[in-house]
Amino acid sequence: MASELDATMQKAWDSACKVLFGEQLGSLGDYSGWIGTYMPKKAVRKSHLSNRNIAVAMDEYAKAARFAAGGEIAQNREYALSINQMKDIESVVQAISEKCEYAADRRLGNSGAVENSDIVLDSHFVGNSANIEESQYVESSYMVRKGSKYIFGCGALGQGEFLLHVVDSFNQKRSFECSVVGESADCYFSHNCLGCRELMFCFGQRNKSYCIGNTQLEKEKYLAIKRKMLAEFAQQLKKEKWMPSLSQIAAQAPVSLPKVKIHRSAAPENMDAIEKGWAAAYSVLLKRKPAGIKEYEKWLSTHTVEVEGVTTPFGARTYVPKGLPVFSDFPKARVVTMDEALALGDVGIGEGKAASLAGILKEIGKVAFFTPELREGNNRNLISFPHAFHVTNAYKGFDGVYGEHMGNCSFALNSKYVYGCHRVLESRFSIKCFNSLYLNRCLELDSCSRCSDSYFCHNSEGLSECMFSFNMKGKRHNIGNTQLEKEKYMELKGALVGQIAGGLEKKRELGYDIFGISAKGN
Repeated sequence: MASELDATMQKAWDSACKVLFGEQLGSLGDYSGWIGTYMPKKAVRKSHLSNRNIAVAMDEYAKAARFAAGGEIAQNREYALSINQMKDIESVVQAISEKCEYAADRRLGNSGAVENSDIVLDSHFVGNSANIEESQYVESSYMVRKGSKYIFGCGALGQGEFLLHVVDSFNQKRSFECSVVGESADCYFSHNCLGCRELMFCFGQRNKSYCIGNTQLEKEKYLAIKRKMLAEFAQQLKKEKWMPSLSQIAAQAPVSLPKVKIHRSAAPENMDAIEKGWAAAYSVLLKRKPAGIKEYEKWLSTHTVEVEGVTTPFGARTYVPKGLPVFSDFPKARVVTMDEALALGDVGIGEGKAASLAGILKEIGKVAFFTPELREGNNRNLISFPHAFHVTNAYKGFDGVYGEHMGNCSFALNSKYVYGCHRVLESRFSIKCFNSLYLNRCLELDSCSRCSDSYFCHNSEGLSECMFSFNMKGKRHNIGNTQLEKEKYMELKGALVGQIAGGLEKKRELGYDIFGISAKGN
Protein backbone atom coordinates (compact mmCIF):
# COMPACT_ATOMS: atom_id res chain seq x y z
CA MET A 1 0.00 0.00 0.00
CA ALA A 2 1.33 3.43 -0.93
CA SER A 3 2.29 5.63 1.99
CA GLU A 4 1.06 9.18 2.55
CA LEU A 5 4.41 10.38 1.21
CA ASP A 6 4.16 8.25 -1.95
CA ALA A 7 0.72 9.57 -2.83
CA THR A 8 1.64 13.19 -2.11
CA MET A 9 4.92 13.02 -4.01
CA GLN A 10 3.19 11.51 -7.04
CA LYS A 11 0.88 14.53 -7.13
CA ALA A 12 3.89 16.83 -6.73
CA TRP A 13 5.69 15.02 -9.57
CA ASP A 14 2.63 15.35 -11.80
CA SER A 15 2.52 19.09 -11.07
CA ALA A 16 6.24 19.55 -11.71
CA CYS A 17 6.09 17.66 -15.03
CA LYS A 18 3.10 19.71 -16.14
CA VAL A 19 4.99 22.92 -15.37
CA LEU A 20 8.28 21.79 -16.93
CA PHE A 21 7.12 19.77 -19.94
CA GLY A 22 3.49 20.72 -20.46
CA GLU A 23 2.21 17.25 -19.60
CA GLN A 24 2.37 14.56 -16.95
CA LEU A 25 4.92 11.77 -17.41
CA GLY A 26 3.45 8.93 -15.38
CA SER A 27 4.55 7.15 -12.23
CA LEU A 28 7.31 8.80 -10.19
CA GLY A 29 8.58 5.34 -9.27
CA ASP A 30 9.43 4.61 -12.90
CA TYR A 31 11.96 7.46 -12.86
CA SER A 32 13.42 6.95 -9.38
CA GLY A 33 16.82 5.65 -10.51
CA TRP A 34 17.31 8.43 -13.05
CA ILE A 35 16.05 11.20 -10.77
CA GLY A 36 18.61 10.26 -8.11
CA THR A 37 21.56 10.43 -10.52
CA TYR A 38 22.94 13.61 -8.92
CA MET A 39 22.77 12.50 -5.29
CA PRO A 40 26.18 12.35 -3.59
CA LYS A 41 27.01 9.09 -1.90
CA LYS A 42 24.95 8.65 1.22
CA ALA A 43 24.87 5.63 3.47
CA VAL A 44 22.23 3.24 4.66
CA ARG A 45 23.04 1.67 8.04
CA LYS A 46 21.25 -0.68 10.42
CA SER A 47 19.96 0.69 13.70
CA HIS A 48 21.58 -1.32 16.48
CA LEU A 49 18.39 -0.79 18.49
CA SER A 50 15.65 -1.73 15.99
CA ASN A 51 17.68 -3.44 13.24
CA ARG A 52 15.89 -1.38 10.58
CA ASN A 53 17.60 0.45 7.73
CA ILE A 54 18.22 4.13 8.38
CA ALA A 55 19.60 6.89 6.14
CA VAL A 56 22.87 8.71 6.88
CA ALA A 57 23.61 12.07 5.26
CA MET A 58 27.38 11.55 4.87
CA ASP A 59 29.02 8.24 4.07
CA GLU A 60 32.11 9.06 6.13
CA TYR A 61 31.61 7.01 9.27
CA ALA A 62 33.63 3.93 10.20
CA LYS A 63 32.07 0.67 9.06
CA ALA A 64 31.88 -0.62 12.63
CA ALA A 65 30.22 2.54 13.99
CA ARG A 66 26.94 2.01 15.84
CA PHE A 67 23.88 3.87 14.60
CA ALA A 68 20.35 4.52 15.75
CA ALA A 69 17.53 6.60 14.31
CA GLY A 70 17.15 10.09 15.72
CA GLY A 71 13.84 9.15 17.32
CA GLU A 72 15.33 6.08 18.99
CA ILE A 73 18.27 7.74 20.74
CA ALA A 74 18.01 8.75 24.38
CA GLN A 75 19.12 12.37 24.74
CA ASN A 76 21.60 13.33 27.48
CA ARG A 77 22.41 9.74 28.32
CA GLU A 78 25.04 9.66 31.08
CA TYR A 79 28.13 7.56 30.30
CA ALA A 80 29.57 7.83 33.83
CA LEU A 81 33.24 7.84 32.90
CA SER A 82 35.73 7.84 35.72
CA ILE A 83 38.41 10.53 36.05
CA ASN A 84 40.93 7.82 35.14
CA GLN A 85 39.13 7.27 31.84
CA MET A 86 39.41 10.98 31.05
CA LYS A 87 43.11 11.36 31.66
CA ASP A 88 44.17 11.06 28.01
CA ILE A 89 42.68 10.92 24.53
CA GLU A 90 43.20 7.19 24.11
CA SER A 91 41.42 6.40 27.37
CA VAL A 92 38.48 8.69 26.57
CA VAL A 93 38.04 7.24 23.09
CA GLN A 94 38.29 3.68 24.41
CA ALA A 95 35.72 4.37 27.11
CA ILE A 96 33.11 6.11 24.98
CA SER A 97 33.53 3.76 21.99
CA GLU A 98 31.73 1.13 24.05
CA LYS A 99 28.81 3.44 24.79
CA CYS A 100 28.28 6.09 22.09
CA GLU A 101 26.03 5.86 19.06
CA TYR A 102 25.62 7.97 15.95
CA ALA A 103 22.28 9.46 15.01
CA ALA A 104 20.75 9.08 11.56
CA ASP A 105 17.34 9.35 9.92
CA ARG A 106 16.84 12.65 11.73
CA ARG A 107 13.71 14.81 11.49
CA LEU A 108 14.33 18.11 13.21
CA GLY A 109 12.05 20.99 14.15
CA ASN A 110 8.61 20.89 12.56
CA SER A 111 9.07 18.17 9.94
CA GLY A 112 6.62 15.55 8.70
CA ALA A 113 6.06 12.91 6.01
CA VAL A 114 9.77 12.14 5.65
CA GLU A 115 11.22 8.82 4.50
CA ASN A 116 14.74 7.49 3.87
CA SER A 117 16.24 10.89 4.62
CA ASP A 118 18.62 12.43 7.14
CA ILE A 119 19.00 15.93 8.62
CA VAL A 120 15.59 17.24 7.59
CA LEU A 121 14.70 20.50 9.36
CA ASP A 122 11.30 22.22 9.29
CA SER A 123 10.39 20.44 6.05
CA HIS A 124 7.53 18.28 4.81
CA PHE A 125 7.13 15.57 2.17
CA VAL A 126 10.78 14.60 1.72
CA GLY A 127 12.08 11.31 0.33
CA ASN A 128 15.56 9.84 -0.22
CA SER A 129 17.29 13.12 0.59
CA ALA A 130 19.76 14.75 2.97
CA ASN A 131 20.27 18.20 4.47
CA ILE A 132 16.86 19.64 3.66
CA GLU A 133 15.80 22.84 5.42
CA GLU A 134 12.52 24.76 5.33
CA SER A 135 11.35 23.08 2.12
CA GLN A 136 8.64 20.76 0.85
CA TYR A 137 8.00 18.21 -1.90
CA VAL A 138 11.65 17.17 -2.18
CA GLU A 139 12.83 13.89 -3.73
CA SER A 140 16.38 12.49 -4.11
CA SER A 141 18.04 15.82 -3.39
CA TYR A 142 20.63 17.33 -1.06
CA MET A 143 21.42 20.68 0.53
CA VAL A 144 18.06 22.23 -0.29
CA ARG A 145 16.98 25.22 1.75
CA LYS A 146 15.12 28.53 2.12
CA GLY A 147 11.57 27.68 1.13
CA SER A 148 12.25 25.49 -1.89
CA LYS A 149 9.45 23.27 -3.23
CA TYR A 150 8.81 20.75 -5.98
CA ILE A 151 12.46 19.71 -6.10
CA PHE A 152 13.48 16.47 -7.84
CA GLY A 153 17.04 15.18 -8.17
CA CYS A 154 18.68 18.52 -7.29
CA GLY A 155 21.37 19.81 -4.97
CA ALA A 156 23.05 22.80 -3.35
CA LEU A 157 20.22 25.27 -3.84
CA GLY A 158 17.99 27.77 -2.09
CA GLN A 159 14.64 29.34 -2.94
CA GLY A 160 14.06 26.98 -5.85
CA GLU A 161 10.71 25.98 -7.32
CA PHE A 162 9.77 23.30 -9.86
CA LEU A 163 13.30 22.05 -10.50
CA LEU A 164 14.45 18.75 -11.98
CA HIS A 165 18.17 17.93 -12.16
CA VAL A 166 19.35 21.40 -11.18
CA VAL A 167 22.58 21.67 -9.16
CA ASP A 168 24.14 24.75 -7.61
CA SER A 169 21.50 27.45 -7.87
CA PHE A 170 19.72 30.18 -5.96
CA ASN A 171 16.26 31.58 -6.66
CA GLN A 172 15.89 29.38 -9.74
CA LYS A 173 12.40 28.60 -11.03
CA ARG A 174 10.96 26.10 -13.52
CA SER A 175 14.20 24.62 -14.82
CA PHE A 176 15.52 21.26 -15.99
CA GLU A 177 19.08 19.91 -16.34
CA CYS A 178 20.95 23.05 -15.33
CA SER A 179 23.99 23.84 -13.18
CA VAL A 180 25.56 26.99 -11.77
CA VAL A 181 22.45 29.06 -12.40
CA GLY A 182 20.65 31.68 -10.34
CA GLU A 183 18.06 34.44 -10.26
CA SER A 184 16.68 32.84 -13.42
CA ALA A 185 13.61 31.00 -14.68
CA ASP A 186 12.46 28.67 -17.45
CA CYS A 187 15.91 27.30 -18.31
CA TYR A 188 16.65 23.93 -19.90
CA PHE A 189 19.98 22.20 -20.50
CA SER A 190 21.98 25.27 -19.54
CA HIS A 191 25.08 26.04 -17.48
CA ASN A 192 26.63 29.12 -15.90
CA CYS A 193 23.70 31.46 -16.58
CA LEU A 194 22.64 34.18 -14.15
CA GLY A 195 19.77 36.67 -14.24
CA CYS A 196 18.22 34.98 -17.29
CA ARG A 197 14.78 33.98 -18.56
CA GLU A 198 13.78 31.45 -21.21
CA LEU A 199 17.04 29.73 -22.20
CA MET A 200 17.78 26.37 -23.80
CA PHE A 201 21.23 24.85 -24.35
CA CYS A 202 22.97 28.03 -23.24
CA PHE A 203 26.35 28.58 -21.57
CA GLY A 204 28.00 31.59 -19.97
CA GLN A 205 25.03 33.95 -20.27
CA ARG A 206 24.18 36.97 -18.13
CA ASN A 207 20.81 38.77 -18.12
CA LYS A 208 19.62 37.21 -21.38
CA SER A 209 16.21 36.02 -22.54
CA TYR A 210 14.84 33.91 -25.40
CA CYS A 211 18.14 32.31 -26.36
CA ILE A 212 18.88 28.85 -27.76
CA GLY A 213 22.47 27.71 -28.13
CA ASN A 214 23.66 31.19 -27.06
CA THR A 215 21.69 32.63 -29.98
CA GLN A 216 19.16 35.41 -29.44
CA LEU A 217 15.74 34.78 -31.02
CA GLU A 218 12.54 36.73 -31.33
CA LYS A 219 10.19 35.90 -28.48
CA GLU A 220 7.51 34.28 -30.64
CA LYS A 221 10.01 32.15 -32.54
CA TYR A 222 11.71 31.05 -29.34
CA LEU A 223 8.44 30.03 -27.71
CA ALA A 224 7.36 28.05 -30.77
CA ILE A 225 10.66 26.12 -30.81
CA LYS A 226 10.47 25.62 -27.06
CA ARG A 227 6.98 24.08 -27.29
CA LYS A 228 8.19 21.64 -29.92
CA MET A 229 11.28 20.66 -27.96
CA LEU A 230 9.44 20.19 -24.68
CA ALA A 231 7.12 17.77 -26.47
CA GLU A 232 10.18 15.87 -27.71
CA PHE A 233 11.64 15.81 -24.19
CA ALA A 234 8.38 14.48 -22.77
CA GLN A 235 8.10 11.83 -25.47
CA GLN A 236 11.61 10.51 -24.79
CA LEU A 237 11.13 10.54 -21.04
CA LYS A 238 7.87 8.62 -21.23
CA LYS A 239 9.48 6.06 -23.53
CA GLU A 240 12.95 5.70 -21.97
CA LYS A 241 12.39 6.95 -18.37
CA TRP A 242 15.72 8.72 -18.81
CA MET A 243 17.46 11.53 -20.66
CA PRO A 244 21.18 12.21 -21.07
CA SER A 245 22.74 14.92 -18.94
CA LEU A 246 24.11 18.12 -20.41
CA SER A 247 27.64 16.83 -19.76
CA GLN A 248 26.89 13.57 -21.57
CA ILE A 249 25.51 15.45 -24.57
CA ALA A 250 28.53 17.77 -24.70
CA ALA A 251 31.00 14.90 -24.34
CA GLN A 252 29.73 13.39 -27.60
CA ALA A 253 30.49 16.54 -29.60
CA PRO A 254 33.96 17.17 -31.06
CA VAL A 255 35.77 20.03 -29.34
CA SER A 256 36.01 23.11 -31.50
CA LEU A 257 37.74 26.10 -29.92
CA PRO A 258 36.30 29.38 -31.19
CA LYS A 259 38.57 32.38 -31.56
CA VAL A 260 37.52 34.69 -28.73
CA LYS A 261 39.13 37.60 -26.97
CA ILE A 262 39.52 36.67 -23.33
CA HIS A 263 39.91 39.34 -20.70
CA ARG A 264 41.77 37.66 -17.88
CA SER A 265 41.23 39.14 -14.42
CA ALA A 266 44.52 38.40 -12.67
CA ALA A 267 43.67 39.10 -9.05
CA PRO A 268 46.68 39.23 -6.70
CA GLU A 269 47.16 36.32 -4.32
CA ASN A 270 48.32 36.83 -0.75
CA MET A 271 49.26 33.67 1.17
CA ASP A 272 50.28 35.78 4.17
CA ALA A 273 46.63 36.67 4.75
CA ILE A 274 45.67 32.99 4.46
CA GLU A 275 48.34 32.01 7.00
CA LYS A 276 47.26 34.72 9.45
CA GLY A 277 43.67 33.49 9.38
CA TRP A 278 44.75 29.88 9.82
CA ALA A 279 47.07 30.75 12.70
CA ALA A 280 44.28 32.73 14.42
CA ALA A 281 41.81 29.84 14.30
CA TYR A 282 44.43 27.26 15.35
CA SER A 283 45.68 29.32 18.29
CA VAL A 284 42.16 29.98 19.56
CA LEU A 285 41.33 26.26 19.58
CA LEU A 286 44.67 24.64 20.35
CA LYS A 287 46.52 27.41 22.22
CA ARG A 288 49.63 27.05 20.07
CA LYS A 289 51.11 28.55 16.94
CA PRO A 290 50.74 26.21 13.94
CA ALA A 291 53.00 25.51 11.00
CA GLY A 292 51.84 26.74 7.60
CA ILE A 293 48.43 25.58 6.39
CA LYS A 294 49.92 23.56 3.53
CA GLU A 295 51.48 21.16 6.03
CA TYR A 296 48.01 20.25 7.34
CA GLU A 297 46.23 19.87 4.01
CA LYS A 298 45.93 16.09 4.14
CA TRP A 299 44.28 16.27 7.55
CA LEU A 300 42.09 19.27 6.76
CA SER A 301 40.86 17.84 3.46
CA THR A 302 39.54 14.60 4.97
CA HIS A 303 35.71 14.44 4.77
CA THR A 304 35.50 17.62 2.64
CA VAL A 305 35.16 18.22 -1.10
CA GLU A 306 38.70 18.56 -2.42
CA VAL A 307 39.64 20.47 -5.56
CA GLU A 308 42.13 19.41 -8.20
CA GLY A 309 43.87 21.65 -10.70
CA VAL A 310 43.21 21.25 -14.43
CA THR A 311 44.54 23.11 -17.43
CA THR A 312 41.89 24.54 -19.73
CA PRO A 313 41.96 24.24 -23.54
CA PHE A 314 43.12 27.88 -23.57
CA GLY A 315 46.10 27.16 -21.33
CA ALA A 316 44.80 28.69 -18.10
CA ARG A 317 44.49 26.95 -14.73
CA THR A 318 41.29 26.24 -12.83
CA TYR A 319 40.16 23.86 -10.09
CA VAL A 320 37.44 21.21 -10.24
CA PRO A 321 35.79 19.69 -7.14
CA LYS A 322 36.57 15.98 -6.90
CA GLY A 323 33.71 13.54 -6.59
CA LEU A 324 30.97 16.20 -6.55
CA PRO A 325 27.95 15.28 -8.69
CA VAL A 326 27.68 17.19 -11.99
CA PHE A 327 30.98 19.06 -11.54
CA SER A 328 33.07 15.90 -11.64
CA ASP A 329 31.20 14.88 -14.81
CA PHE A 330 32.22 17.93 -16.83
CA PRO A 331 34.11 16.76 -19.95
CA LYS A 332 37.74 17.57 -19.10
CA ALA A 333 38.41 18.95 -22.59
CA ARG A 334 35.58 21.46 -22.06
CA VAL A 335 36.47 22.80 -18.61
CA VAL A 336 37.32 26.53 -18.69
CA THR A 337 37.82 29.44 -16.31
CA MET A 338 35.07 31.95 -15.63
CA ASP A 339 36.83 34.58 -17.78
CA GLU A 340 36.99 32.11 -20.65
CA ALA A 341 33.38 31.01 -20.12
CA LEU A 342 32.05 34.57 -20.33
CA ALA A 343 34.04 35.23 -23.50
CA LEU A 344 32.76 31.98 -25.01
CA GLY A 345 29.22 33.05 -24.10
CA ASP A 346 29.36 35.48 -27.03
CA VAL A 347 29.64 32.56 -29.46
CA GLY A 348 26.31 31.19 -30.74
CA ILE A 349 25.26 28.26 -32.90
CA GLY A 350 23.28 30.53 -35.24
CA GLU A 351 19.56 31.04 -35.71
CA GLY A 352 19.21 28.38 -38.38
CA LYS A 353 20.69 25.62 -36.23
CA ALA A 354 18.69 26.73 -33.16
CA ALA A 355 15.41 25.90 -34.84
CA SER A 356 15.53 22.15 -34.18
CA LEU A 357 16.89 19.75 -31.59
CA ALA A 358 18.88 17.93 -34.26
CA GLY A 359 20.50 21.20 -35.35
CA ILE A 360 21.33 22.14 -31.76
CA LEU A 361 22.95 18.79 -31.00
CA LYS A 362 24.99 19.00 -34.20
CA GLU A 363 26.43 22.41 -33.30
CA ILE A 364 26.54 22.25 -29.50
CA GLY A 365 30.27 21.59 -29.53
CA LYS A 366 30.80 25.25 -30.44
CA VAL A 367 29.24 26.55 -27.23
CA ALA A 368 29.26 23.77 -24.61
CA PHE A 369 32.01 24.79 -22.20
CA PHE A 370 31.79 24.28 -18.45
CA THR A 371 33.34 26.17 -15.58
CA PRO A 372 33.62 25.11 -11.94
CA GLU A 373 34.14 28.78 -11.09
CA LEU A 374 31.63 31.24 -9.74
CA ARG A 375 33.06 34.45 -8.41
CA GLU A 376 30.17 36.82 -7.94
CA GLY A 377 29.88 39.65 -5.47
CA ASN A 378 32.76 41.21 -3.56
CA ASN A 379 35.51 38.59 -3.52
CA ARG A 380 39.15 39.04 -2.60
CA ASN A 381 42.20 36.79 -2.32
CA LEU A 382 40.74 33.47 -3.45
CA ILE A 383 43.56 30.97 -3.89
CA SER A 384 42.62 27.65 -5.52
CA PHE A 385 39.07 28.38 -4.38
CA PRO A 386 36.95 28.43 -7.54
CA HIS A 387 33.42 28.89 -6.26
CA ALA A 388 32.63 31.89 -4.08
CA PHE A 389 30.09 34.62 -3.42
CA HIS A 390 31.28 37.55 -1.28
CA VAL A 391 34.30 35.70 0.17
CA THR A 392 37.67 37.03 1.37
CA ASN A 393 40.90 35.12 2.06
CA ALA A 394 39.93 31.58 1.07
CA TYR A 395 42.28 28.72 0.23
CA LYS A 396 41.74 25.37 -1.52
CA GLY A 397 38.05 24.77 -1.11
CA PHE A 398 34.72 24.91 -2.87
CA ASP A 399 31.55 26.96 -2.48
CA GLY A 400 31.92 29.67 0.12
CA VAL A 401 29.13 32.21 0.59
CA TYR A 402 29.49 35.41 2.62
CA GLY A 403 32.64 34.23 4.37
CA GLU A 404 36.09 35.30 5.48
CA HIS A 405 39.22 33.31 6.27
CA MET A 406 38.52 29.75 5.24
CA GLY A 407 40.66 26.90 3.96
CA ASN A 408 40.06 23.37 2.71
CA CYS A 409 36.35 23.98 3.26
CA SER A 410 33.33 22.96 1.21
CA PHE A 411 29.88 24.53 1.36
CA ALA A 412 30.59 27.07 4.11
CA LEU A 413 27.93 29.77 4.46
CA ASN A 414 28.09 32.97 6.49
CA SER A 415 31.16 31.73 8.35
CA LYS A 416 34.58 33.09 9.34
CA TYR A 417 37.85 31.44 10.37
CA VAL A 418 36.71 27.95 9.38
CA TYR A 419 39.15 25.30 8.15
CA GLY A 420 38.69 21.70 7.04
CA CYS A 421 34.91 21.99 7.37
CA HIS A 422 32.04 20.70 5.24
CA ARG A 423 28.57 22.23 5.27
CA VAL A 424 28.95 24.69 8.15
CA LEU A 425 26.64 27.69 8.50
CA GLU A 426 26.88 30.79 10.65
CA SER A 427 30.04 29.56 12.39
CA ARG A 428 33.28 31.11 13.67
CA PHE A 429 36.74 29.81 14.63
CA SER A 430 35.97 26.18 13.85
CA ILE A 431 38.21 23.43 12.48
CA LYS A 432 37.02 20.16 10.97
CA CYS A 433 33.32 20.56 11.67
CA PHE A 434 30.60 19.01 9.54
CA ASN A 435 26.89 19.47 8.86
CA SER A 436 26.64 22.00 11.66
CA LEU A 437 25.46 25.55 12.30
CA TYR A 438 25.99 28.34 14.80
CA LEU A 439 29.33 27.06 16.12
CA ASN A 440 31.95 29.11 17.92
CA ARG A 441 35.43 27.86 18.77
CA CYS A 442 34.80 24.20 17.97
CA LEU A 443 36.90 21.32 16.63
CA GLU A 444 35.66 17.99 15.21
CA LEU A 445 31.91 18.53 15.63
CA ASP A 446 29.42 16.67 13.47
CA SER A 447 25.72 17.44 13.13
CA CYS A 448 25.70 19.98 15.95
CA SER A 449 24.10 23.37 16.45
CA ARG A 450 24.58 26.36 18.74
CA CYS A 451 27.70 24.96 20.41
CA SER A 452 30.77 26.77 21.66
CA ASP A 453 34.23 25.86 23.00
CA SER A 454 33.61 22.18 22.31
CA TYR A 455 35.63 19.31 20.80
CA PHE A 456 34.67 15.94 19.29
CA CYS A 457 30.89 16.09 19.68
CA HIS A 458 28.08 14.57 17.61
CA ASN A 459 24.38 15.31 17.19
CA SER A 460 24.32 17.84 20.01
CA GLU A 461 22.77 21.24 20.60
CA GLY A 462 23.51 24.11 22.94
CA LEU A 463 26.76 22.74 24.35
CA SER A 464 29.38 24.94 25.96
CA GLU A 465 32.77 23.66 27.12
CA CYS A 466 32.15 20.01 26.28
CA MET A 467 34.35 17.26 24.84
CA PHE A 468 33.59 13.83 23.36
CA SER A 469 29.86 14.22 23.89
CA PHE A 470 27.18 12.41 21.87
CA ASN A 471 23.48 13.23 21.58
CA MET A 472 23.53 15.91 24.28
CA LYS A 473 21.56 19.10 24.68
CA GLY A 474 22.13 22.17 26.82
CA LYS A 475 25.17 20.85 28.72
CA ARG A 476 28.34 22.49 30.10
CA HIS A 477 31.59 21.08 31.44
CA ASN A 478 30.97 17.61 30.11
CA ILE A 479 33.52 15.02 28.93
CA GLY A 480 32.31 11.76 27.43
CA ASN A 481 28.69 12.42 28.44
CA THR A 482 29.85 12.81 32.02
CA GLN A 483 29.20 15.96 34.05
CA LEU A 484 32.14 17.56 35.87
CA GLU A 485 32.70 20.51 38.16
CA LYS A 486 34.00 23.50 36.22
CA GLU A 487 37.46 23.47 37.79
CA LYS A 488 38.00 19.78 37.13
CA TYR A 489 36.67 20.09 33.61
CA MET A 490 39.03 22.95 32.77
CA GLU A 491 41.97 21.03 34.17
CA LEU A 492 41.18 17.93 32.08
CA LYS A 493 40.34 20.00 29.02
CA GLY A 494 43.75 21.67 29.17
CA ALA A 495 45.48 18.29 29.23
CA LEU A 496 43.38 16.83 26.42
CA VAL A 497 43.73 19.88 24.17
CA GLY A 498 47.46 19.77 24.79
CA GLN A 499 47.53 16.15 23.61
CA ILE A 500 45.57 17.02 20.47
CA ALA A 501 47.95 19.87 19.68
CA GLY A 502 50.96 17.69 20.41
CA GLY A 503 49.75 15.04 17.99
CA LEU A 504 49.26 17.64 15.27
CA GLU A 505 52.71 19.05 15.87
CA LYS A 506 54.32 15.65 15.40
CA LYS A 507 52.33 14.20 12.50
CA ARG A 508 50.26 17.11 11.14
CA GLU A 509 47.21 14.86 11.54
CA LEU A 510 45.37 12.80 14.15
CA GLY A 511 44.71 9.07 14.25
CA TYR A 512 41.08 9.61 15.21
CA ASP A 513 38.17 11.85 14.22
CA ILE A 514 34.52 12.37 15.08
CA PHE A 515 33.40 9.92 12.38
CA GLY A 516 35.27 6.90 13.78
CA ILE A 517 35.31 7.14 17.55
CA SER A 518 32.54 4.61 18.22
CA ALA A 519 34.41 1.99 16.20
CA LYS A 520 37.71 2.29 18.10
CA GLY A 521 36.84 -0.13 20.83
CA ASN A 522 35.24 -2.74 18.57
